[in-house]
Amino acid sequence: MPEKLILLVEDEATTRAILTEVWRGEGYAVDSVATAAAATTCLGTIFYELVVADWVLPDGDGVDVADTAAQLGSKTLIVTGHLSDLPPGVADRHQLRSKEAGHEQILAAVRQAIGSPDEKHGSLRIAEAVPAKD
Repeated sequence: MPEKLILLVEDEATTRAILTEVWRGEGYAVDSVATAAAATTCLGTIFYELVVADWVLPDGDGVDVADTAAQLGSKTLIVTGHLSDLPPGVADRHQLRSKEAGHEQILAAVRQAIGSPDEKHGSLRIAEAVPAKD
């Protein structure tokens, strides 16, 4: 069975590495990128069951990345150190967590969004959805 695929969009290298390691250790498949542009490229080629984005990115806005992901059918989670500064309406469209909550609470939000890695799900990489030709 394919693993549940998460896209992590986080510009802080240490935070990105810790969350990626924790989630992979739990059995999730994780792609991680540092910019909105890289996230947009990934979203154009792969379906992610969950997209977790930092709000403040060096080249854009994580809310915009999450909005795009939601339009493509992904569940979304915004993780930021600035929850109180988010624009109105963001909480209506996406799950929110503070970075200060720590990786265990963020992992709990991941599980809440897409379930445990061993629960049945429907995400596939694009290449898996296209039958091979003989």
